[in-house]
Amino acid sequence: MTRFVLSVVPPLRFLLIGLLALTTFAQQPAGTGQLVQLPYVFPDESGSQWDVQFDGSIGDGGNDLYDGGGRLFINNMAQYQSPTQQAVLDPARHELNFPPMQLAGLNVSRRVAVLPSLSTVRFTEILENPTAAPIKAQLRCYFNMGQSLVNAVPLVDEKKTRSQPCGFALADPNNAVAMIACGRGAKLQPRFNYRMNDDNVDIFYDVEVPARQTVVIVHLQLRRRTADQAADDWKELRERDLLSDLPRELRKRVVNFPGGDPLVGDLEILRGDALDVVELRGGDAYRGTLKIDRFCLQTLYGPLILPANKVVAMLNVGTFKPSQLLVTNDGEIFGGRLDVDSLPLEMTGGQLTRIPLSQITRLGYRHRVGDVDEWNFENTPTAYLRSGERIRIDRPPGDFNLATPSGPVRLNPGVIASIVFQGEDNNVPEVHLVDGTRLSALLGASAFEMALPGLGGPQQPQRARFPAAALLRFNFAPEREPDFLTPTFTLANQDTLVGTIGGTLSLETPFDTIHVEGDQIKALAHTRAGGDHDVQVTLWDDSTLSGRLVESHLTCLLKCGVSLRVPIALIARYEQPLPLPSPPMVARIRHIAHQLDSDDWRVRDAAQTQILAIGPSVMSVLRQMQPTAPTEAAQRMELIVSRLSRQLERGAAAGAKGVGTVDFEGDAPVPPGAGIPVFR
Repeated sequence: MTRFVLSVVPPLRFLLIGLLALTTFAQQPAGTGQLVQLPYVFPDESGSQWDVQFDGSIGDGGNDLYDGGGRLFINNMAQYQSPTQQAVLDPARHELNFPPMQLAGLNVSRRVAVLPSLSTVRFTEILENPTAAPIKAQLRCYFNMGQSLVNAVPLVDEKKTRSQPCGFALADPNNAVAMIACGRGAKLQPRFNYRMNDDNVDIFYDVEVPARQTVVIVHLQLRRRTADQAADDWKELRERDLLSDLPRELRKRVVNFPGGDPLVGDLEILRGDALDVVELRGGDAYRGTLKIDRFCLQTLYGPLILPANKVVAMLNVGTFKPSQLLVTNDGEIFGGRLDVDSLPLEMTGGQLTRIPLSQITRLGYRHRVGDVDEWNFENTPTAYLRSGERIRIDRPPGDFNLATPSGPVRLNPGVIASIVFQGEDNNVPEVHLVDGTRLSALLGASAFEMALPGLGGPQQPQRARFPAAALLRFNFAPEREPDFLTPTFTLANQDTLVGTIGGTLSLETPFDTIHVEGDQIKALAHTRAGGDHDVQVTLWDDSTLSGRLVESHLTCLLKCGVSLRVPIALIARYEQPLPLPSPPMVARIRHIAHQLDSDDWRVRDAAQTQILAIGPSVMSVLRQMQPTAPTEAAQRMELIVSRLSRQLERGAAAGAKGVGTVDFEGDAPVPPGAGIPVFR
């Protein structure tokens, strides 16, 4: 009998008391483990000797891979170490389970496992918050390589445009590893710090552990002969193979790998191997063949008919008047009441028996051809209900009417990534757009009618009418996380708008009224002692102007194509890393850029230096010119844009983290023009 795990949202848990219970991580044994002294050596199938030290790091790793790999620091100060100099060995998982240590208010423990067939070591960092308040912490995973680095290859998901690296494949003269720091599409992105010709590598994670909850971070070291080979092998790996043997209670709390498979919830569903199986309240299990061709389910969003060949499992939840949860082969979950009192089962001896529905705790169909073991809803329009259902939907054809702090807004579903009907911190719905905008809004409907493509087929799908009060969220499309080059408005209510200022602003200064084009504004914020319209404006050339805006609203041109009028008083700050220069400066930049193709290399170098001195505002102009520029001029433009982009990235990281921030690839700030290759 094979068991799978069903994902159920927290509001359903009161129905599940007595079925399952969560355990505390700090008290969890490592399977049938035994206490061992440290260091402890795990061999793998490629000949590596992973010598795990008392702090959970790897010592030599065999053949001078590390001089110490994987030391864990919290807030860049306290280092994790096993308080007992011992760990619990789980032989089945090739894993050491380290005891908890209190650091920065958290109970921190580690698991270090070796995946022998992959020549990979996996670190699992477990952060348990025992307090009544959330705790923010920075994790630093430090690796001291055997020799200085000579090659670095980013681990980038080529299927996703502008995706952040999941890690780096790093090599010294003798060894190479792919440092896998997160999963593809993970929302929690790590930061790397390394330098060529240096042997130190840091991976940083900034996390917040909610009150009385646990957060888990997983990172891996995949050893290969060269950096390119390590990067290529990473592309072929399935992430579920890297995490599949993690205990369920840990896996559902991993925050740096995206969810998606069924091993993340509190309910177990069962499947038969060769026969259907029905489990009764008294503990009996009946095996045979279920004789039912369809399930008629009355739900709070309407009556539905589920063909038996689409259902893989059913659970009864509740004690006195149980409801049924039906799980389909697509991973959908439907909840309601069946229209029958019993289910027919033909036993292996040929006898047909009818089992009362009230006596069943759960049932599972045998495995069928084409059944999958995990379900992914990442890019599928889906409705999630408070009672635990998860239902595939078609994107609605009509617009959504929203009441926002900026006024009424009509949004086409094509620009909406998700609608969260109840956030973690408040009860006001949030609308997340595909460009990264997050907007608080009240929806103007009490119910939403949706087509269900999973039932009835794409031509004649069944339909459901979801009450707004029953919905947890709608997911329509992937949501893009804004990067360091993205222009954003931060509003006083913590909303984030991704877009630019449109039109012309009139700023009354003490001596004149100055008209400013919105696309030339680098930053805008309220002055400390001023009123709702008193602001300081920073222009593209870093000029700062303070005064009172004549306008009462700003036009925000969102990247997804929507235009919003936002009250000045509601805007906390506006930042545009790449404002446009003024028209005279654009003409000057174009004139200088044409000299990048001069026959005289000294003219080319001088033009390059002049453009770099202007700063990041030249990037948008150069990108417009680059497609039609001569070859050498286009190459120089690309180098200039790349250098300025790295400077902006370092500045964004420094602004976000303040003192102690590390650079993305370990580069120190460079004066304009320094280090740019010269073509002669």
